Amino acid sequence: MPVPGVPTALRDRFRNRRGDDEIIYLISPAGFPNYGDELIARAWLRELAVRRPRAMVVLDCHSPGQAGLLLRDLHPRAVFVDTLWQLTHYASDRERTDGPDPDTPWTWVADAATRFGPAPRLAEGVDVFRRATSVHILGGGYLNAVWPQHVSLVAAVAELTRATGVPAYATGQGLLPLVGEPAWSVLRKGIEDFAVFDCRDAASAAALAGAGSGRHTGDDAWLGLDDPEVVRRPELEQTPGRLSSGGTAAGVTLCVQGDLADEFSARGQTGLDALTEFIRATLDAWEVPGDAITVIEGIPGRDREVPLRLGERLKGARTIPFLGVWRNGLPVGFGDTWISTRFHPHLVAAAAGDSGVAVIPRPDYYATKHGSLTASGSRWTVVDDPEVIPERPRAGGFDGAARRRAVSTKRALADELYPR
Repeated sequence: MPVPGVPTALRDRFRNRRGDDEIIYLISPAGFPNYGDELIARAWLRELAVRRPRAMVVLDCHSPGQAGLLLRDLHPRAVFVDTLWQLTHYASDRERTDGPDPDTPWTWVADAATRFGPAPRLAEGVDVFRRATSVHILGGGYLNAVWPQHVSLVAAVAELTRATGVPAYATGQGLLPLVGEPAWSVLRKGIEDFAVFDCRDAASAAALAGAGSGRHTGDDAWLGLDDPEVVRRPELEQTPGRLSSGGTAAGVTLCVQGDLADEFSARGQTGLDALTEFIRATLDAWEVPGDAITVIEGIPGRDREVPLRLGERLKGARTIPFLGVWRNGLPVGFGDTWISTRFHPHLVAAAAGDSGVAVIPRPDYYATKHGSLTASGSRWTVVDDPEVIPERPRAGGFDGAARRRAVSTKRALADELYPR
């Protein structure tokens, strides 16, 4: 794929490095763990195991130890590191008394990631990054004002591209809420050096108008949606009592987060107190008994906080921890109605045809995320007024045509980046 401003001979040097000599460098916040981030990393590792089985695939991630356990054996030559993440966290640390300026961390990170000297302890990792055949920032919602320090990741990749000509890609990015200045100018300037910078929602793509090769193909999780390990369906696990005798929905599946909810406000309450009471009121209005409820963890521990606050209201409910979801798949197709604040359970459950309600815990972040799915065909109800209890939806999720379109669009992008 042509890289603007890079001589043809230099492009050929990277294109011809295939097989054992190829180093595909992926960047992701995987390993925290967070269901969506792990799902995306798994999708790309599985895809590269088919498309580039002989390449060395480096996943530079938030927590490589946990990521290595969760994502092991997906690619025969996968390596898990945290080189760029260590540099990024160090440069943005405001508790330091010396070192790089935390107000402009990207300058130091770009330098430290691309030459020996500034971070001698990470020299081996820097060397691998410098020798990459391609660099790819995997999708997610981590390049925005919620985590502005992550602009340093883009700056480091852009600097490497300028120095060596290595092609740089980003896919499925959610940029809202946009970072402020001067980070926004740094981000836009860095994106201009990417061969492909793809967004998951229209608002993010619109914000990049005129910068780089912006496009909009949806969330990266669509790439792995046909992986049989992503979902657990009724034909694989008969769960008594999940469906009534008439086949109508009998239960509710909850995935309600305990983080990024401080701005949720309803009935004179804020934060988790307000979110807990909204969930309680919705369950009561729908007359759902506790033993007809399933609780799902997207982030271990964090997604237990609201269910614990609900106490006796969930008496008899079953809980599937994150590890159960990861190993056995998300339980979809059982006839349940979903209530989810988390984005990726919405995507996967709606893609399976399940009805649901998406609750927005932080409007400037989650409204765009969930809205991107309804814009693509999800028929879920999105709660934009927490003072109003939604009716129980029965419209389903994505229809077959919308689901196939989303998957095929993302697969076409994979074909472009990593042709077989």
